[in-house]
Amino acid sequence: MKNCLLIFLLFCCKCVFSQIDDNFSDGDFTANPTWSGQTSSFTINSNNQLQTVLSTTAQTVSLVTANKIALNAKWEFLIKLDFDPSASNQTRIYLVSDKADLKAPLNGYFIQIGESGSTDSYDLYRQTGSVTVKIIDGPARSRAVTSQILTRLQISRTALGEWELKTDITGGSNFTMGGTVVDNTFTSTAFFGVQCIYTATRSAGFHFDDFKVEKLITDNTPPKLVSAIAIDTLTVEVNFSEALDSVTATFTRNYQLNGINPSQVLKTENLAKYLLRFKNSLESGAYTLMVSDVIDLSGNLINGNNTSSFNFIKPYVAKLNDVLINEIFADPSPQIDLPTVEYIELWNTTDKVISLTGWTYSDASSKFVFKNEVINAGEYIIVCAKADTNEFKPYGKTVGISPWPSLNNAGDDLSLKNEKGAVISNVSYADSWHKDADKKAGGWSLELINPKAICSGIQNWTSSINKSGGTPGKQNSIFSLASSTEPLKLLSAEIVDSVTVLVRYNRFTDSLSASKVENYSINNAVGNPVSALPVSPLFEQVLLKFNKPLVSGNTFTITTTNIADCSGSLIATNANQVEFTYAKAIAKGDILINEVLFNPRPNGVDFVEIYNNTDHNLDLKNLKIATLVKDTLSSIKLISSKQLLLPAGAYLVLTIDPENIKQEYSTENPRAFLKITSMPSYNDDAGTVILLSNNAQIDRLDYTEKMHFKLIKEPEGVSLERSSFGKATNESGNFRSAASTVGYASPGYKNSQFIEVNTNNDELALSSKTFSPDNDGFEDVLQINYNFDKPGMVANITIYTDQGVLVKKLVKNQTISTEGSFTWDGFNENDQKAQTGIYIAYAEFFDASGTVKKFKKTFALAVKL
Repeated sequence: MKNCLLIFLLFCCKCVFSQIDDNFSDGDFTANPTWSGQTSSFTINSNNQLQTVLSTTAQTVSLVTANKIALNAKWEFLIKLDFDPSASNQTRIYLVSDKADLKAPLNGYFIQIGESGSTDSYDLYRQTGSVTVKIIDGPARSRAVTSQILTRLQISRTALGEWELKTDITGGSNFTMGGTVVDNTFTSTAFFGVQCIYTATRSAGFHFDDFKVEKLITDNTPPKLVSAIAIDTLTVEVNFSEALDSVTATFTRNYQLNGINPSQVLKTENLAKYLLRFKNSLESGAYTLMVSDVIDLSGNLINGNNTSSFNFIKPYVAKLNDVLINEIFADPSPQIDLPTVEYIELWNTTDKVISLTGWTYSDASSKFVFKNEVINAGEYIIVCAKADTNEFKPYGKTVGISPWPSLNNAGDDLSLKNEKGAVISNVSYADSWHKDADKKAGGWSLELINPKAICSGIQNWTSSINKSGGTPGKQNSIFSLASSTEPLKLLSAEIVDSVTVLVRYNRFTDSLSASKVENYSINNAVGNPVSALPVSPLFEQVLLKFNKPLVSGNTFTITTTNIADCSGSLIATNANQVEFTYAKAIAKGDILINEVLFNPRPNGVDFVEIYNNTDHNLDLKNLKIATLVKDTLSSIKLISSKQLLLPAGAYLVLTIDPENIKQEYSTENPRAFLKITSMPSYNDDAGTVILLSNNAQIDRLDYTEKMHFKLIKEPEGVSLERSSFGKATNESGNFRSAASTVGYASPGYKNSQFIEVNTNNDELALSSKTFSPDNDGFEDVLQINYNFDKPGMVANITIYTDQGVLVKKLVKNQTISTEGSFTWDGFNENDQKAQTGIYIAYAEFFDASGTVKKFKKTFALAVKL
């Protein structure tokens, strides 16, 4: 069946390529060849020429005859017009037309003759539908007879679409060139014909003769397959020795590539070139194309066994980050070991060969276009200035370029783009990425840490650790496919202000996931934040903003989900929650001065111990410690610029050197110390310690060295301790020398001189029946406690021996609260230590209404044996 079809096509082609030759010598136009159209408007005159018939009306008439020659063709004919032509009286000779009706829209080419004046232009037009375009504008030709045109025309067109238009305006065969053009818009035809446009007076003035359409060159040579080459993964370009008949040339069955037919054959403007399209992508390998049964324009069949072989390497289209800017040497001085000239390094991270042809490397001010460079799978290429190429060749494959986009030491924006302008790699580096002041100063390259990381910038770049200063042409010294073996963990959360919380992670986070508000939630009906801002440059901290203030005095739990690290690993459910406290504002008396060392031993340092006197955590952020100079606040020092929680009932020692204090004194709680940058200067003889919160005084101690135990000869290294949290800080006797039994200071834990609050409900009671004023920390003072059911009482308390001798007037007409205490340190009116023995405390209390209460309490002043 296929052979029958081929024979039929060959027969049709031979018919198709037959010629037209008609000089009307047979006296008609109805046969050999047959003309059709407005036949009644034409006749054969006595000179055996085709002539229009006289008409009483203006009209357009035409005749056509069958013709299939459109390429490798020559047209020749004679035209005579017995009038001066115009736009209303002119003729068109259609060399090529796909329609028989020349007045209808069609595709083809025609010669137009007829312009006003005594000169004529013979022009070639292309017609597409109803649109005409002049493609050869012939030169003006002067007529021998003004009122008559007599011209013979010869037009040729090669198989490649090269047109020539020639004329002899005398009607002979001495042709003159009228113009050339290459046009292959339409390469097939169905008809040749003439069209006459006239008014009634000119209707019989059109004469035509000697029509001839024939092959330009007689061709008996079969076409040959010249080459086949894959131009992409789906297309093979096939070139033949000459133009082919486009019908047989586009049959898919006529081509086999390694035994597979194409899914489509496309013709091009060059009819000797065709494109084979395949359904499935070509893979790398060897291919052989076999072509059969195609015919050239003369009907010659291609010989058998026409083959062409080629090798194909499937091209790889690089994607973003397939080739990376992997190392940057922006500041080569001072020299460590590498050449003192700049370079960058490119790295092909794929297993494919990638062509850099047409790619550009640029900074903010200049760029370079690669020509014929290839970067192999996994290969590193050193890119430097062309003049510096020899400096780096010992290190590996080097490409010298000019112009060289100079690298700015402080930072620059480097970009690598493919031939289509798509970004493959981009780095906006800064010298701060070095993170080491010495390396930042020069001589060290910046290296990419993890090519697969989803983080960038300072998170994924750092200084080379190679002893030479860099690793041009080889794997980076800090290369790592995992940013850390430790899982991502939420470390802490703290209040910045009432609507802002700062969360901290143990290492870098992916800023994209860390910026999504739905990834954070706080309990106690707080919910999600309205914004999440990762803190640059490392993004291990995130600022969360909420639309409503958090309620102070509460402890909250924050939960984070779907937060990723730079390797893309998500935070685990056992590491994504922390608690934080939004402490209440610190009020007066909430934090108390509890112990002060203002006269340290030689080589020692001062300290101030504070105490949380509340039942809740307090935030020491922005708490300050100060002193007074001439009644003016001075030497104000910030304790902490960030959240620092002091638990209820906890102690904290403030000092510039915690280790010094720990070495000098016994320390029960080593963690109850805070190192601060500087302390106010506290004089050895007297001074003032002040705590400030929001510029308000929270507590104040006015100390003197005379507050020490009177029998201490050398107060150096002895702290003053608070005895009671229930008494005012500056109440007489509330600060006393730390006991000798604890080494004269108790930093970070309960004071040696602390006196427990009286729980006795008696109106007057002694805390103990004995006391021993020896500064050993045990019952060093006599505590006299009182407790009345109404205020406004006035107190007088006197100490007597058991023989009634006055020893000490302890309290004289002092207004008291409803409850409290007084202490006697065991010293008499002459500031001498009282002797061992039995004593009586006589107390008298009265008020304005005349109520009087009197008490006698006996006790003993003892000494250790």
